[in-house]
Amino acid sequence: MNNIDVDKARAFIYNLLSLLFVEEYAKTKEEEIKEALTILSQNSFSQIVEKSSINILNYLNSNNKNILYEEYQSLFLVPFGEFVPLGISWYHEEREGGIMQLRVKDILAKTKIRRDESSFKAQEDHFGFVFTLSSYLIENQINQNIKENLQKELFDEVLGLYMDKLAYKLMATKSEIYSNVGLILESFFDFEKGYLGIK
Repeated sequence: MNNIDVDKARAFIYNLLSLLFVEEYAKTKEEEIKEALTILSQNSFSQIVEKSSINILNYLNSNNKNILYEEYQSLFLVPFGEFVPLGISWYHEEREGGIMQLRVKDILAKTKIRRDESSFKAQEDHFGFVFTLSSYLIENQINQNIKENLQKELFDEVLGLYMDKLAYKLMATKSEIYSNVGLILESFFDFEKGYLGIK
């Protein structure tokens, strides 16, 4: 049985991940990201998440205003060096726009929303979009606008298959921001599996 307070916290974390992994948000919403990290550091579900949130905040506050977007570009947009792919299909079959994109579209088809192409230039199986969709689905399930547990379906069939792989790739980078995001992601992945009852 789902707990509304836990679900609200989960939606909050997915929203923070959305802010960190959608290019437009990483470029324009640094203050909102800082506020969310502050809240997470003060209300975290593990010491790793608390410490990682504080590490990111300290780094953002001690560097230039564009440092978040610079690290985003360096990791996710420049196709050499420490490049980390954000397409879930890439992790599934080493190509963009594959089966995972179709699975996300199938889940999207059960809702009234569609991808906003002004905010999301990437495809539906982009981690940033899937984190955004997860937050939306949880919020709508809390408000009883969606009866099915579509977020669990999305996690079970798409996100949960490769979220840990993304976390490990991020933890291995030299990025002061995203290596810590990887630690948050790994802890949250473990929590989600247990909470949703997914093996």
